[in-house]
Amino acid sequence: MERDNSVSRRRVLSAAGAGVTLALLAGCTEGGGPGDNNTTGDDTADGGDENETGAGGTDDETGDGNETGDGNETGDGNETGADGGGGDWEDVDEIVLDGITEGWEGVEPAPIEGETNPTLTLFEGQEYDITWENIDGQPHNIVIWDDNDEVVEDYQTEIIEEEGETQTLTLEATSEMTQYVCEVHIGTMLGEIQVESGG
Repeated sequence: MERDNSVSRRRVLSAAGAGVTLALLAGCTEGGGPGDNNTTGDDTADGGDENETGAGGTDDETGDGNETGDGNETGDGNETGADGGGGDWEDVDEIVLDGITEGWEGVEPAPIEGETNPTLTLFEGQEYDITWENIDGQPHNIVIWDDNDEVVEDYQTEIIEEEGETQTLTLEATSEMTQYVCEVHIGTMLGEIQVESGG
């Protein structure tokens, strides 16, 4: 009897072991492995999607870099600020204008380039050469006025008519100076003078 019991136990254990082995094999065969591979493939695909998104993000970030480049255009705005800066006048001792009936056209320095009847910023006590060219062959001259429309210290030139002819008026800036004009065309050729106290 005892022997029969041990035999039957061995058979039960063998059968149980065989069942477990079959269950394990069945689990592998049912596609858990290949299914897992497919899942892994899906994960990899998802990972690929993430990589693609990441690549897109990188492109977007590069785009942001371009926007930063636009910020450099704001740096161009700094150049504009430099054009308008009063500091540009501190080293100026020569002013160049074109004389035409429609108005004085600024040539130099940079802050007045291309402007009609530009305001001239002078520093009191500093000497300046104002050079101008007759562009249209009409009669013109240049005169420095005070706020009563009177000539300051005889700062004026003779009237010239020849196209291409130039004149230079040398002056020392004083607080009386408020305007520069062409006596022949006062209505159009008239600009302001702003005299700053010298440091």
